[in-house]
Amino acid sequence: MRLFPVLFLFAVASSSALPINEIRVEGNVFVSDTLIVRAMGMPRGGEFLDAAVSRAVRNLYRMGYFSQVEVLADTVEGGVDLLVRVDESPILSDYRFENPGDLDVGDVRDSLRLFPGRTVSMMDVERAKRIIMHFYREDHRHHAEVFARWEPPDSDGRSVLVFECDQGPEIKVGEIDFVGNTVFTDDDLRDEMKTKQDSFWRSGRFRESDFREDLGKVEGYYAEHGYPYARVVDVERLMLADSTHMRLRISVEEGRHFDFGRVTLTGNARVPDSVLVRALEFEPGDEYDSEKLQKTLEKMYEILQNRGYFYAEVAPDVVSESDSILGVDFLVTEGERAHIRKVDIVGNTRTHDNVIRRELLIYPGDLFGRTSLVRSLRNVYYLNYFKDVVPDFRMIEGSSDVDLILQVEEKSTGRAGIGAGYSAEYGLNGYIELGEDNLLGRGQRVTLNYRFSKKTQDIELGFTEPWFRDTPLSLGFQLFHTTANRSEYDRRRTGGAVIVGRPLPWVDYTRTSVRYMLEKVNVFNITDDSTSFYYDLRETDWPRWTSSVRLTLTRDSRDRKIFPGWGSKNSLTAEFAGGGLGGNIGFQKYLVDSSWYLPVFWRFFLTLRARAGTIAALAGNQPPAYELFELGGTGFYGLRGYDDNGIGASSGFQTVGGKTMLIFSCEYRFRIIDQLQLSLFADAGNTWNSWADSDFWNLNRGAGMGVRVEVPMLGIIGFDYAYGFDGPDSGWKPHFQIGTEF
Repeated sequence: MRLFPVLFLFAVASSSALPINEIRVEGNVFVSDTLIVRAMGMPRGGEFLDAAVSRAVRNLYRMGYFSQVEVLADTVEGGVDLLVRVDESPILSDYRFENPGDLDVGDVRDSLRLFPGRTVSMMDVERAKRIIMHFYREDHRHHAEVFARWEPPDSDGRSVLVFECDQGPEIKVGEIDFVGNTVFTDDDLRDEMKTKQDSFWRSGRFRESDFREDLGKVEGYYAEHGYPYARVVDVERLMLADSTHMRLRISVEEGRHFDFGRVTLTGNARVPDSVLVRALEFEPGDEYDSEKLQKTLEKMYEILQNRGYFYAEVAPDVVSESDSILGVDFLVTEGERAHIRKVDIVGNTRTHDNVIRRELLIYPGDLFGRTSLVRSLRNVYYLNYFKDVVPDFRMIEGSSDVDLILQVEEKSTGRAGIGAGYSAEYGLNGYIELGEDNLLGRGQRVTLNYRFSKKTQDIELGFTEPWFRDTPLSLGFQLFHTTANRSEYDRRRTGGAVIVGRPLPWVDYTRTSVRYMLEKVNVFNITDDSTSFYYDLRETDWPRWTSSVRLTLTRDSRDRKIFPGWGSKNSLTAEFAGGGLGGNIGFQKYLVDSSWYLPVFWRFFLTLRARAGTIAALAGNQPPAYELFELGGTGFYGLRGYDDNGIGASSGFQTVGGKTMLIFSCEYRFRIIDQLQLSLFADAGNTWNSWADSDFWNLNRGAGMGVRVEVPMLGIIGFDYAYGFDGPDSGWKPHFQIGTEF
């Protein structure tokens, strides 16, 4: 028998196909002849064709069992006999690393997906080497080398795969230089890059994926400043003399500078030009800016989709008008208008559908509207019942309409916590908290809080139905009992409140609420020092009743309740006690609270807050001493760096509660993850006997650092460490808080 390579036989038998008489297999140990012949797809008696042989070889390699496949043929009278020779890939017994150095072998093993008993091909080995090299590069080992070898098989025919490693020196970025840049300096371009030069405050870490992205950022920076054809044309990587730092030499071609020229719209038949041009972020004569062009494109999509053109497309065609002018023609394809056929909600295993649906502003039968969809997603996410809210769409065959699918991922909404601590001022103190923000999946809130210390004991029970009878009317109640022991007097308050609230449909993000409270107040153990401001409390018959109404107007456009990144929350509160409301304590109190959340870059956010308040007599009744403003600590009247209630107004030689107050706060926050933030902050505030006595240049100042963490079943836990700069007790103060956002 004479055997020929298959390709030679093709030349001999190209004019006529011969039948296959016999197929023999050699070299296989673990894989059966039958499986190999079946995988080839060339049965005995079939025609011997070149395409069939090529396909058979590919099929055998694709099985992953063989490192080499060879097909030989022998022509016999009237047909062909085939011999298939295979070299089987090794079967893995185990694998190990030699000289791994600083390599985290555990993490590498989790990524390799090499399992004992499995056949390992050459491609599998090469893939494993690439993964190991990736881990070395992440650890700055850019000159690492990895080799692979197989040890002789054991009695079961299985082998150990050995990765021989040489991690090489740790290499960081020492220098980043640019060549060809005349418009922007090296520092300008380096500022756009995530890859940084090694320094005292920079790690010099080099990641290939980051660097490729950086090159795009450099080109993008040029395109945003009038150079749309600027390109990175070459990158040199050189080792510096210390052999541990590399030099990146980036060559750029800047091209010519361009301004925007004419702007035209074509293809829009039903949406007029006058509407679409409102989206323009630039005017003819402005410097060309790719970012402004992209923002214009996004706004045009928003305009079209808000009119139901779900399938709309807008393609900008940038045309050269001269050596320095680029015109833009927006090619618009409106497509058919789409209605929402139905809205499906998936992923909510606990929350009822209607709790989600009542937050939506887009309904079945509506024209698709992008703004309504985005606002609906914000409303659902703002409930704080879900980790994520993701929209999807299902196309309907034979129709331009679509189904909206809302995919939600639920998170824990219950709270249960207990804690204790000790301080010199308050002695042993602690809390017990139970709560549920989504009771039985119906969106109802119930809370039970108990806080205690040497000087205070507070217990409160609350319940809120945010959508009474599935209308946007909220109803709630509170029951409370508090005691406070002070050096001048002790106070006990017991009462309850009913709250009714509703959004204002004609003012976006805004709602109003009315709270009626009735409480019994008893003040006792009053000081017998006749010179004390609080001595007059002895002249009052205790206990007394407070009947009050609190009106609140709130506009809340924050993107999320917990750790917001943008938006604002502003509230105006007016509270009236006594007079026509009854009771024998009277006052009127007004509070303003304004918070603004501004994204800075990446995960950094700036938060600005201002609070102001005033309290005055009502119907001839002066506000009681315990209603006056005392600042310090945390909470609404918080001024970090000072003790709770530590800042008051001057009355003779005493410090007492004030009738006006003002607090400013600024925080610079870094969001490590969605549930954890670090912050640097500064507070300034004071309280006075009247606005006429106020001195806005004489504020108590505090600054420090803090951490906020959202813990399942506990809510927000925060710790601030602040330095108070003013007053006789200036110095560092720790502040621990639960459930407050600022």
